[in-house]
Amino acid sequence: MLHSCAEYLTHTLYRHCPLSEEKRPVFVYGFELSLSTLSSILSIILLSIIFKNVYSSLLFLYIFFFLRLFSGGYHAPTYSRCFILTNAIFAFVYLLSEVIQWYKPLLIPFAILSCISIFLLSPIRSTKHPLSERLYAQNKKAARIIVSIDFLLFL
Repeated sequence: MLHSCAEYLTHTLYRHCPLSEEKRPVFVYGFELSLSTLSSILSIILLSIIFKNVYSSLLFLYIFFFLRLFSGGYHAPTYSRCFILTNAIFAFVYLLSEVIQWYKPLLIPFAILSCISIFLLSPIRSTKHPLSERLYAQNKKAARIIVSIDFLLFL
């Protein structure tokens, strides 16, 4: 279904704009990626409405998507698995944050451990999506800056 929507949007784009036919797969992929990301964002916001805490989804989306952009991570083999995994991670993090609120002494050590892990391990190298050494170094610097700022804001 996602591919069909992306094909339709690409077809509509080509109907209205004179574009090179050899670029068609790039547009289809771009639409697939955009639709997949948008559906994940909307479903996370919907879940947070169900949990009655929209702020949690906005915070999660900022940290998860923005930081992950530079730190890398697991790439699911299909868009549907990515959608399910992303929503499951949000639900898990949300529920974990609810539990940690009952055990507040765990909050700071957990945050420190998380930030140190991201600081030291980012970006994750992917064999399916390799980065040049220059881009790897840029992403490492960006991930470290972002996690440091996030930690300072947390404190």
